[in-house]
Amino acid sequence: MLKAGVATTALIATTGVMSDRSAAKSGTPSPVPANPLFGGLHVYGVDPSMEPSAITNFHGHVGAAVVDGTGTWKVDGKAPETLLFDTDMRFMQGTFRATDGRDHKGTFAFV
Repeated sequence: MLKAGVATTALIATTGVMSDRSAAKSGTPSPVPANPLFGGLHVYGVDPSMEPSAITNFHGHVGAAVVDGTGTWKVDGKAPETLLFDTDMRFMQGTFRATDGRDHKGTFAFV
């Protein structure tokens, strides 16, 4: 389940989920190089020695948090089950050089 969550997170981060109007207006960002430790996805760990942004040619603010914990899954007629979760949440706001070669401003987030 953890790998599926990381894959979903990275997919959202690298595809730039935006409305058609927003995409046409802001350009398409270029993802950071693939990370072999995350199966080639374009995202790195939350660590001061690693790139926190999922966008290359980016200048701005990045907020990142990894939250781990447990939750309870309850199904009627069955004993509650404890589940583990691990999330990686980030936002990026600033200027980036898009694939069109021009500088754009934008805000991106993923969970």
